[in-house]
Amino acid sequence: MASSNLMLRQSPRGRKPRRRTDDQKAKAASDTIEILLAEWRRERPDLDAWPIAVFARLWRLSQILVREADSWLAPLGLTFESFSVLVTLRRSGPPYELNPTALYRESLLSSGAITNRIDRVEAAGLVRRLPDPNDRRGTIVRLTPKGVALADRAIAQHFANMGQLLASLDLDEREQVTALLAKLLSSVERPQQEEKNGTGTKLATRADRRRN
Repeated sequence: MASSNLMLRQSPRGRKPRRRTDDQKAKAASDTIEILLAEWRRERPDLDAWPIAVFARLWRLSQILVREADSWLAPLGLTFESFSVLVTLRRSGPPYELNPTALYRESLLSSGAITNRIDRVEAAGLVRRLPDPNDRRGTIVRLTPKGVALADRAIAQHFANMGQLLASLDLDEREQVTALLAKLLSSVERPQQEEKNGTGTKLATRADRRRN
Protein backbone atom coordinates (compact mmCIF):
# COMPACT_ATOMS: atom_id res chain seq x y z
CA MET A 1 0.00 0.00 0.00
CA ALA A 2 2.83 2.31 0.91
CA SER A 3 4.53 1.60 -2.40
CA SER A 4 1.31 2.44 -4.26
CA ASN A 5 1.15 5.79 -2.47
CA LEU A 6 4.72 6.50 -3.45
CA MET A 7 3.95 5.77 -7.08
CA LEU A 8 1.04 8.18 -7.00
CA ARG A 9 2.97 11.04 -5.48
CA GLN A 10 3.47 14.13 -7.55
CA SER A 11 6.74 15.93 -8.07
CA PRO A 12 8.16 17.89 -5.07
CA ARG A 13 6.47 21.09 -6.25
CA GLY A 14 3.12 19.39 -6.50
CA ARG A 15 3.02 19.26 -10.29
CA LYS A 16 2.67 16.19 -12.47
CA PRO A 17 5.77 15.34 -14.53
CA ARG A 18 5.52 16.79 -18.03
CA ARG A 19 5.64 14.59 -21.10
CA ARG A 20 8.93 14.72 -22.90
CA THR A 21 8.96 16.60 -26.20
CA ASP A 22 10.10 14.96 -29.44
CA ASP A 23 13.43 16.79 -29.12
CA GLN A 24 13.93 15.48 -25.58
CA LYS A 25 13.07 11.96 -26.66
CA ALA A 26 15.50 12.23 -29.57
CA LYS A 27 18.33 13.35 -27.33
CA ALA A 28 17.75 10.28 -25.17
CA ALA A 29 17.62 8.00 -28.24
CA SER A 30 20.23 5.53 -29.35
CA ASP A 31 21.87 7.51 -32.17
CA THR A 32 22.44 11.04 -33.45
CA ILE A 33 20.14 10.73 -36.46
CA GLU A 34 17.09 10.68 -34.17
CA ILE A 35 17.94 14.26 -33.19
CA LEU A 36 18.03 15.27 -36.85
CA LEU A 37 14.69 13.59 -37.51
CA ALA A 38 13.06 15.24 -34.49
CA GLU A 39 14.23 18.64 -35.70
CA TRP A 40 12.68 18.09 -39.13
CA ARG A 41 9.44 16.86 -37.58
CA ARG A 42 9.36 20.06 -35.55
CA GLU A 43 10.33 22.43 -38.39
CA ARG A 44 8.48 20.73 -41.28
CA PRO A 45 5.72 18.51 -39.89
CA ASP A 46 4.15 18.53 -43.35
CA LEU A 47 7.02 16.40 -44.70
CA ASP A 48 7.64 12.70 -44.15
CA ALA A 49 11.37 12.46 -43.37
CA TRP A 50 11.52 8.66 -43.28
CA PRO A 51 14.09 8.42 -46.15
CA ILE A 52 16.51 10.42 -44.03
CA ALA A 53 16.16 7.80 -41.30
CA VAL A 54 17.76 5.34 -43.73
CA PHE A 55 20.15 7.37 -45.85
CA ALA A 56 21.46 9.65 -43.10
CA ARG A 57 22.41 6.59 -41.08
CA LEU A 58 24.12 5.03 -44.09
CA TRP A 59 26.02 8.26 -44.68
CA ARG A 60 27.01 8.57 -41.02
CA LEU A 61 28.15 4.94 -40.89
CA SER A 62 30.21 5.45 -44.06
CA GLN A 63 31.94 8.49 -42.55
CA ILE A 64 32.68 6.60 -39.34
CA LEU A 65 34.04 3.59 -41.23
CA VAL A 66 36.43 5.68 -43.34
CA ARG A 67 37.64 7.59 -40.27
CA GLU A 68 38.16 4.40 -38.27
CA ALA A 69 39.81 2.65 -41.22
CA ASP A 70 42.27 5.50 -41.63
CA SER A 71 43.23 5.12 -37.96
CA TRP A 72 43.94 1.40 -38.14
CA LEU A 73 45.60 1.58 -41.60
CA ALA A 74 47.91 4.47 -40.70
CA PRO A 75 50.42 2.24 -38.85
CA LEU A 76 50.79 0.30 -42.11
CA GLY A 77 51.56 3.51 -44.01
CA LEU A 78 48.20 3.45 -45.80
CA THR A 79 45.14 5.64 -46.13
CA PHE A 80 41.71 4.28 -46.96
CA GLU A 81 42.20 5.39 -50.58
CA SER A 82 45.59 3.74 -51.07
CA PHE A 83 44.31 0.67 -49.26
CA SER A 84 41.39 0.48 -51.72
CA VAL A 85 43.81 0.46 -54.66
CA LEU A 86 45.90 -2.37 -53.19
CA VAL A 87 43.06 -4.64 -52.11
CA THR A 88 41.16 -4.16 -55.38
CA LEU A 89 44.21 -5.40 -57.27
CA ARG A 90 44.74 -8.19 -54.73
CA ARG A 91 41.23 -9.60 -55.05
CA SER A 92 41.44 -9.57 -58.86
CA GLY A 93 43.70 -12.64 -58.58
CA PRO A 94 47.09 -13.38 -60.15
CA PRO A 95 48.87 -11.55 -61.67
CA TYR A 96 47.07 -8.89 -59.57
CA GLU A 97 46.73 -6.31 -62.31
CA LEU A 98 44.04 -4.08 -63.81
CA ASN A 99 43.93 -1.11 -66.14
CA PRO A 100 43.07 2.22 -64.46
CA THR A 101 39.48 2.18 -65.76
CA ALA A 102 38.80 -1.27 -64.34
CA LEU A 103 40.55 -0.30 -61.11
CA TYR A 104 38.24 2.70 -60.74
CA ARG A 105 35.16 0.63 -61.55
CA GLU A 106 36.02 -2.15 -59.12
CA SER A 107 37.26 0.02 -56.24
CA LEU A 108 35.43 2.31 -53.82
CA LEU A 109 37.16 5.42 -55.15
CA SER A 110 36.04 8.27 -57.36
CA SER A 111 37.49 8.54 -60.87
CA GLY A 112 39.32 11.73 -59.93
CA ALA A 113 41.14 10.01 -57.05
CA ILE A 114 42.45 7.01 -58.96
CA THR A 115 45.43 8.55 -60.78
CA ASN A 116 46.69 10.33 -57.67
CA ARG A 117 46.35 7.20 -55.52
CA ILE A 118 48.14 5.07 -58.11
CA ASP A 119 50.98 7.60 -58.14
CA ARG A 120 51.32 7.36 -54.37
CA VAL A 121 51.37 3.57 -54.09
CA GLU A 122 53.73 3.38 -57.06
CA ALA A 123 56.12 5.78 -55.33
CA ALA A 124 56.00 3.48 -52.29
CA GLY A 125 57.00 0.49 -54.42
CA LEU A 126 53.64 -1.25 -53.98
CA VAL A 127 52.56 -1.25 -57.64
CA ARG A 128 54.16 -0.94 -61.08
CA ARG A 129 52.77 0.61 -64.24
CA LEU A 130 53.25 -1.57 -67.30
CA PRO A 131 52.28 -1.15 -70.99
CA ASP A 132 48.82 -2.51 -71.75
CA PRO A 133 49.21 -5.26 -74.38
CA ASN A 134 45.67 -4.59 -75.58
CA ASP A 135 46.03 -0.81 -75.84
CA ARG A 136 49.19 0.84 -77.14
CA ARG A 137 48.34 4.08 -75.34
CA GLY A 138 47.14 2.42 -72.16
CA THR A 139 48.79 1.09 -69.02
CA ILE A 140 48.32 -1.77 -66.61
CA VAL A 141 48.71 -1.38 -62.83
CA ARG A 142 50.20 -4.46 -61.16
CA LEU A 143 50.95 -5.23 -57.52
CA THR A 144 54.58 -5.81 -56.67
CA PRO A 145 55.47 -8.66 -54.27
CA LYS A 146 55.77 -5.99 -51.56
CA GLY A 147 52.30 -4.74 -52.49
CA VAL A 148 50.80 -8.25 -52.33
CA ALA A 149 52.26 -8.83 -48.87
CA LEU A 150 51.01 -5.51 -47.55
CA ALA A 151 47.56 -5.99 -49.10
CA ASP A 152 47.23 -9.38 -47.38
CA ARG A 153 48.27 -7.93 -44.04
CA ALA A 154 46.01 -4.90 -44.37
CA ILE A 155 42.88 -6.75 -45.47
CA ALA A 156 43.15 -9.24 -42.58
CA GLN A 157 43.38 -6.36 -40.12
CA HIS A 158 40.58 -4.48 -41.91
CA PHE A 159 38.17 -7.43 -41.71
CA ALA A 160 38.94 -7.97 -38.02
CA ASN A 161 38.40 -4.33 -37.09
CA MET A 162 35.21 -4.04 -39.13
CA GLY A 163 33.94 -7.12 -37.31
CA GLN A 164 34.48 -5.31 -34.01
CA LEU A 165 32.41 -2.36 -35.25
CA LEU A 166 29.58 -4.79 -36.00
CA ALA A 167 29.88 -6.70 -32.74
CA SER A 168 26.52 -5.42 -31.47
CA LEU A 169 24.72 -7.47 -34.16
CA ASP A 170 24.07 -11.15 -33.65
CA LEU A 171 24.24 -13.62 -36.56
CA ASP A 172 20.56 -13.27 -37.50
CA GLU A 173 20.76 -9.48 -37.42
CA ARG A 174 23.87 -9.49 -39.62
CA GLU A 175 22.06 -11.59 -42.21
CA GLN A 176 19.00 -9.34 -42.06
CA VAL A 177 21.02 -6.13 -42.42
CA THR A 178 23.09 -7.63 -45.25
CA ALA A 179 19.98 -8.75 -47.14
CA LEU A 180 18.18 -5.42 -46.74
CA LEU A 181 21.22 -3.37 -47.75
CA ALA A 182 21.78 -5.61 -50.78
CA LYS A 183 18.14 -5.14 -51.80
CA LEU A 184 18.38 -1.37 -51.38
CA LEU A 185 21.67 -1.02 -53.25
CA SER A 186 20.45 -3.19 -56.11
CA SER A 187 17.25 -1.15 -56.43
CA VAL A 188 19.26 2.08 -56.64
CA GLU A 189 22.07 0.81 -58.87
CA ARG A 190 19.91 -0.99 -61.43
CA PRO A 191 18.07 2.07 -62.81
CA GLN A 192 21.34 3.99 -62.96
CA GLN A 193 22.99 1.18 -64.92
CA GLU A 194 19.97 0.92 -67.23
CA GLU A 195 20.07 4.65 -67.82
CA LYS A 196 23.80 4.48 -68.56
CA ASN A 197 23.15 1.70 -71.07
CA GLY A 198 20.23 3.58 -72.61
CA THR A 199 17.71 0.92 -71.58
CA GLY A 200 16.05 2.61 -68.62
CA THR A 201 14.49 5.81 -67.40
CA LYS A 202 15.47 8.28 -64.74
CA LEU A 203 14.42 7.71 -61.15
CA ALA A 204 12.24 10.83 -61.14
CA THR A 205 10.39 9.64 -64.25
CA ARG A 206 9.75 6.25 -62.68
CA ALA A 207 8.40 7.89 -59.54
CA ASP A 208 6.10 10.12 -61.59
CA ARG A 209 4.72 7.11 -63.43
CA ARG A 210 4.04 5.27 -60.18
CA ARG A 211 2.11 8.26 -58.85
CA ASN A 212 0.07 8.40 -62.05
